[in-house]
Amino acid sequence: MNREMEKIIMPKDEDALARSQSVKERLDMLKTGTQLYKVRDKGVRGLQLYKRKYWLDMENLLIHFSPHKDPSTTLGCAVTAGSDSYNLKDICEVRDGYQTDIFNKIGDKTKADINKFRKITADTAFSLIFTPESNMHELDLVAEDKQTRDAWVDAIKHLVVTLKSLSHQKEYEMFLKTQFRRADSNNSGYLNFEEAKDLCKGLNIKLDKEDLRKLFNEANTEKTNSASKEKGEVLNEEEFVTFYYKLMRRPEIDQIFTRYSKNANEHGRMTPEALLDFLKEEQKDDLAIEECKEIVKNFESSADKSSFTKEGFTHFLMFNDWQELLSPISASRVKAEEMVHPLSHYWIASSHNTYLTGNQLTGESSIDGYINSLKLGCRCVELDCWDGDDGQPIIYHGHTLTSKILFKDVVEACKKYAFERSDFPLIFSIENHCSLEQQDRMAELLVSILGDLLYTGAIQDDEKHMPSPMTLRGKILVKAKRLPPSATGDDNDDEDDDDDDERDDSKKKKIQKISKKLSDLVNYIHAVHFPGFQNNDAKFFHMSSFGESKTKKIISDPETARDFVKYNTKQISRIYPGAARQDSSNLKIVEPWTAGCQIVALNYQTDDRQNHLNRAMFAANGGCGYILKPQFLRDPSIAYSPTSPSGLDRSRFPILILSVEILSGQHIPRPHGVDEGEVIDPYVEVKIRGHPDDFNEPDNHKETEAVRNNGFNPAWKQSFVFNIKVPEVAFLEFKVKDHSHSMKDQHLGSYAIRIKDIQEGYRRAYLVDYSGKELKPASLFVKINKRWIN
Repeated sequence: MNREMEKIIMPKDEDALARSQSVKERLDMLKTGTQLYKVRDKGVRGLQLYKRKYWLDMENLLIHFSPHKDPSTTLGCAVTAGSDSYNLKDICEVRDGYQTDIFNKIGDKTKADINKFRKITADTAFSLIFTPESNMHELDLVAEDKQTRDAWVDAIKHLVVTLKSLSHQKEYEMFLKTQFRRADSNNSGYLNFEEAKDLCKGLNIKLDKEDLRKLFNEANTEKTNSASKEKGEVLNEEEFVTFYYKLMRRPEIDQIFTRYSKNANEHGRMTPEALLDFLKEEQKDDLAIEECKEIVKNFESSADKSSFTKEGFTHFLMFNDWQELLSPISASRVKAEEMVHPLSHYWIASSHNTYLTGNQLTGESSIDGYINSLKLGCRCVELDCWDGDDGQPIIYHGHTLTSKILFKDVVEACKKYAFERSDFPLIFSIENHCSLEQQDRMAELLVSILGDLLYTGAIQDDEKHMPSPMTLRGKILVKAKRLPPSATGDDNDDEDDDDDDERDDSKKKKIQKISKKLSDLVNYIHAVHFPGFQNNDAKFFHMSSFGESKTKKIISDPETARDFVKYNTKQISRIYPGAARQDSSNLKIVEPWTAGCQIVALNYQTDDRQNHLNRAMFAANGGCGYILKPQFLRDPSIAYSPTSPSGLDRSRFPILILSVEILSGQHIPRPHGVDEGEVIDPYVEVKIRGHPDDFNEPDNHKETEAVRNNGFNPAWKQSFVFNIKVPEVAFLEFKVKDHSHSMKDQHLGSYAIRIKDIQEGYRRAYLVDYSGKELKPASLFVKINKRWIN
């Protein structure tokens, strides 16, 4: 086909797409529709292309498609008659580029096939993945150009997340019905007033008996089971849910509702248009009116689902994922455009002595340590390798009473779970204490078990920096010591072992032979003894490990601290806990992060604040375990110090004024999650953690007043303003405590989030404990505002 004919048959939407700056504009364009190619594998006939028009039906939440009607313009694609559709609710994932078996086949095609598949590139390809329940194969599609592909990918991802968030109300009502059944002591299927009162006490609700009776009677609409001794004064499950929702009515939410609905509806309801105004003005969210209608339909509890009552609006703010402090898109979606920088430009989720499930002296070693860490998104695991029986290397904490596991079993477990949580490179941090024979065996096991997952490519002479996580996607890298390039066989390593620099000198190996087989598996993460910052022989692939005390010493000195930052722009550093932490406690993680240290290794098995902050750091970017550092930690020419003052140029890195209003709480648990005891007096500590300019500022540590006898729905309505000088490395932390007059205040639950990840507006923060366990439905309701000043 000539180019003129191609222009007529395949008009491009590039100009329109270039103007599409919002989700609404993209949705509007896709409702009109675009031409896409469907790719199918027809077995012996090979891969076939079907050109069709696809468009969004926002009213019915469908993607419609129909074939091109002129057979002369199909470019050899198979055409079928008729029209059909896909339900957006059946889509669980959207993938761009070559990320399915069919597209991988195309990527592997020879040059002879290039003409047939000339329109298919990684920039124009995308795939829709359906839920297992739908029993549908993935749908592989190709757009005319990258802009059209991106419009479809962004819009459908946006809609998938929106639709997923609509199910939380049902989840919450299941929680309420479980509480109902526990309170129904005689299994009658009903709760009388005394049972309802006891349940309220168990749920941390302290309310006057008269007020409780009034709400009970309002919910008892059916007067069910009038023959009972309570004469119908009982609630069934559905009535109990209504009763509970009445208890949860929030004056602060009612005020928002009134403000946005007063001019919208004569019946005192909030229309989808008024909801759109609220989302735009307060939440800084950009949604389409069709999405607002769908939200109302899903969260409104009355029969009229065309607009919100106060109850429906309350349910929406309580149960919709979009209203959480962390955007559901940030939590579920990897920013592919940010994954193309050198590895040294990222903070990397990392584990210390990954094999241990307990303390450092007598704890159990288990492959579960690796499986659990990998499931949490960890991207650097430690393998502490020693000689074992029968020529099989083992893993354990040397010179201790910890139990031993086989190196082989660990590698096999890691292969299975390496990329379950994240597609991006996994680093094996190998601490090698083995003989040459067992080092050879380690190398053989790595190659035979991992196969193509193991990255064995050699560093090219013209390379100047680390490859990107995107380049190394789906690969496992070995971090270990390596022989000099000139070595032809096994050789000695006469360097001190940095990884043991805080152990007793008698336990350190000064000289060790290195197996050439194992050495050959090391490339971009070559472990070396730290030679100092002014070392002209340092290579970008040289990485050093720093013990906790050495790291503190470097960062505490302004001159070496700046040198450390520059070092970390090009090379990787690994920071690990000091040997004195035999209880598997953790070092303070934020300090090395502020110096740009990439691998700050934590004992993942320990339930503490450091793991809590680590989860907050890596919660965004789809939880993939890689977070791009800010520019001043990537560019050595930018003046910056991790000590105070930071020295940042405010015209490029402005100060953030963060306003935080703690409005209320819901379902705050008793200490240790017990069901019985005194009703709590909760209050909230609010802290900014990060650079010393921020963490050491007294005004960045605040707390609310305590609310007496109310864990169910305490209202604080207290506002705080924080002046954050280095927001790029800062965290906001909420810690809810129970005020006590006689004992230490008890920790009830926490929430932490990177400042960069916070959504503005009225938001919900679900509380967790330090193990990472969600304490749902326990949460805080807050209002956030950001303002930048140079």
